[in-house]
Amino acid sequence: MKKLYIAFIVFFTVLLLLPFTVQTVADLRGEKRFVSLDIFKDVVYTPFKRESKMAESAAKLNDAWFAARESIAGGAEVGESLEGVVSALSDLEAVALSMNSYAELDTAEADYKLLKLADTLVAALEDEPETFKTVDSTLKAVVAEFGHFSVWRALCGIKHYGVWTSRYLRAFENKVEDENALVLKFRPQYQLAVWKLFNEPGEKVVLGSDCDPEKNNCAKRPGRWLFYRQDVEFLVQPSPLDVRSAKLDNPVQAILKFRDQLKAKGVELLVVVVPGKPSIYPERLSRLPLDSGKVNSHGKMILDSLAALGLNTVDLYTPLMAAKKYDERFGPLYLDDDTHWTPRGAELAAAVIAGSVLQLSAAGVIDLGSEALRYVPVDSSADRMGDIGEMSGLNKFDVFKVQQVTGHVVYQQAMDERILASRLLHVHDSVALEIDTAKTPFKDDFRKSKILILGDSFSRIYQTDAPVNAGWIAHFARNISRPVSSIVSDGGASTLVREKLARKAGVLKGKKLLIWEFVERDLRFGAEGWKTIEF
Repeated sequence: MKKLYIAFIVFFTVLLLLPFTVQTVADLRGEKRFVSLDIFKDVVYTPFKRESKMAESAAKLNDAWFAARESIAGGAEVGESLEGVVSALSDLEAVALSMNSYAELDTAEADYKLLKLADTLVAALEDEPETFKTVDSTLKAVVAEFGHFSVWRALCGIKHYGVWTSRYLRAFENKVEDENALVLKFRPQYQLAVWKLFNEPGEKVVLGSDCDPEKNNCAKRPGRWLFYRQDVEFLVQPSPLDVRSAKLDNPVQAILKFRDQLKAKGVELLVVVVPGKPSIYPERLSRLPLDSGKVNSHGKMILDSLAALGLNTVDLYTPLMAAKKYDERFGPLYLDDDTHWTPRGAELAAAVIAGSVLQLSAAGVIDLGSEALRYVPVDSSADRMGDIGEMSGLNKFDVFKVQQVTGHVVYQQAMDERILASRLLHVHDSVALEIDTAKTPFKDDFRKSKILILGDSFSRIYQTDAPVNAGWIAHFARNISRPVSSIVSDGGASTLVREKLARKAGVLKGKKLLIWEFVERDLRFGAEGWKTIEF
């Protein structure tokens, strides 16, 4: 009997150590960093290496600021003189904000606030020379704080951001799950087997139908739609404002706080909640007839409550729900096996948001300025490999096909069309070709724009990936004929994108409106919750 116990213990010990052993061998044989030892490295090495790098970066910042002061005193341009300071400060921030391989410095920390203040003051110095003394004292404080090796600070970092904290272990677990050699080897075959046996697309995916039961076209269109499980769970779980969700951060309070912070800087806030795919197409989740013309979403109810509290909001639920009546003619508003909208949905959203902004301008709430730009759309196509299909792990087996989408890439037209049409090149005195050199791709303009957009992957899709400059941001600029700027964080529009803004708060200078776009599921599942971020 004892031998049997020993055999069981040995067997389960081997099972427990197998993933670690396989990963260790894979790391030693490959070129990837040694992920298996990150936990040990982040206890005995990384925090102290960070201290050394911070001291080096602070010394470079001190030298750059000394050179800048001498240059400015000699009559040089402030902007050119500060280039070295901006670069050195950015390098210091990159080191100081990363506590170890997996944890970032909390925005509530005094060190974070000091770096953010220095960043903001340096960015504004060119236009506010009277703040020179404040900038000087702040940068000296930064150098004094980070310019020396501190064992105590390293130990505190290990205590509050180390392997015994949930923030570290959660990130480490996700990394191991994504990169473990044993998982990467066998998970795809396992997922394919489960799909073939049970028609189950994976734990993150809900299988829908590419048909509308109200129109009785399910037999004619037997294809599949995929839904992201969190999108579905957001609809069926209690509202984030429900008493049963008391442990969650309150998104309304965070949004109101952000509105007040922006108002103090002279910037208006416009909140855009993007409906999830199942909110607009609930009938594709069930073969049972549903009231597909009615919005029944926590996101819409929270949006209405924000509007009742006096916030500027954009309702995308109503126009998207109305527009899907024309899907048979123009195609659906959301992609087949992706969480995001099609180019049609993105362009419709851009038009609705632009209409709200123009109304705010007409009412005198914001000043868009008088400098209008001309943007023109050009047809373009791209292939999309759906993100939900990739989550299932089945795309590599061609279970779900690549979907081709057609949108409109936006270009800035710098010249009147009549002048442009007259620009001709004569070839062999017989062929006339129009040269369109005045058309340039759309791009963010942080200097001239009065509008800053904060967004998530719904702001990124088609904008920075194929077909590029065809997302809602570019079409929004086209609809209002004004330059815009944007900061985008995939999956992090609840908190992470505001943290990005806090790190470079100088971009708010000259802005009159901030458009905050996030998908409705983030009201409950937003990365890092709904923290209050100080600006």
